[in-house]
Amino acid sequence: MGDYALEGPRWGTGAAGTSGGTVTWAVDGTIPTSFVSLLQAAFATWAAAANIAFQQVATTASAQIDVTLGGIDGLGDTLGYAHYTYSGQRMQSVEITFDSGEGWHAVSGGRVVSTQNVDLSLVALHEIGHALGLDHYNTKPEVMNAVLNTSIKTLAAGDLAGIQALYGAPSAPVMAAAAPSSPVAASTAPAVTAVYRFYDTHTGDHFYTTSTAEKAQIQQTLPWFNYEGTAWAAPAKGADTVDVFRFFDTVSNAHFFTTSVSERDQVLKTAPSYKYEGVAFEAYADASAPGGLTLERFYNTQTGQHHFAGSAEEANGINHGVAGPGWVDEGKAFTVHLPTDTMLFA
Repeated sequence: MGDYALEGPRWGTGAAGTSGGTVTWAVDGTIPTSFVSLLQAAFATWAAAANIAFQQVATTASAQIDVTLGGIDGLGDTLGYAHYTYSGQRMQSVEITFDSGEGWHAVSGGRVVSTQNVDLSLVALHEIGHALGLDHYNTKPEVMNAVLNTSIKTLAAGDLAGIQALYGAPSAPVMAAAAPSSPVAASTAPAVTAVYRFYDTHTGDHFYTTSTAEKAQIQQTLPWFNYEGTAWAAPAKGADTVDVFRFFDTVSNAHFFTTSVSERDQVLKTAPSYKYEGVAFEAYADASAPGGLTLERFYNTQTGQHHFAGSAEEANGINHGVAGPGWVDEGKAFTVHLPTDTMLFA
């Protein structure tokens, strides 16, 4: 046995030492926006160490690992914990809770620390380690020590040995292709991802996701969500894109999207029923981008729901009452990409 300890269950369908597949995770509305990037980095650190991948999804309802802030025991002592469910040797779900009594707050350099200056990134690494199946190990300084060792900044040798005992070593890096013997013109086709659309028959809301894992899970577990195919495509994140922020309204059970940072912050301050679910996908910063599709945003004064029309015909129909009463045209929302033929007929 190496310098590590295992909880018992693991992700994936194979034996210990084989791939854990792709595990989905999400933050709930208690997690401030400023915390998300360090959580993404913590998941990426574990993914780089073993043969397991992670996909952040928009809502904890469809995530396998949920991340939240909650009361544990106040300042000091327990900084966080991971509670998991499993069947046999297979992880089923995990909830990671950071103690809200620690006074976590963002400081310069992108760090988030407690009132006692404990770095949340290290606590996140530790709790994600539990979520992956690692137990406490105290013989040598490691991330998975039961008592936080502030001298540790990233995974130690024992942490690496433990995670690879569960999931194997990371896949070999992809080698760069050899240069062609003659010049080849660079492709101008943008990298885009399908945005899948579901219709919630209980609420009349439309649900959008770029995650194939989330799509599959919804189809398996939420029979009242009717899959409507690819609504549009989202561009890859770059200098010419903006984030599309996503909220879930706990009153109307509907989703709201915006690219406006000021609108996002206003909702966070003034609409307590709206739970922030992070970045859903990307949109073009310039509405005239090649292949762009600018969506029209509607608000229903009777139900409190928003709808995003993907064509002039759809928008015109809503404005003329085809979708029922109460819809107000709020103007242009954001610009995505037209779906490719492959997406439409997949």
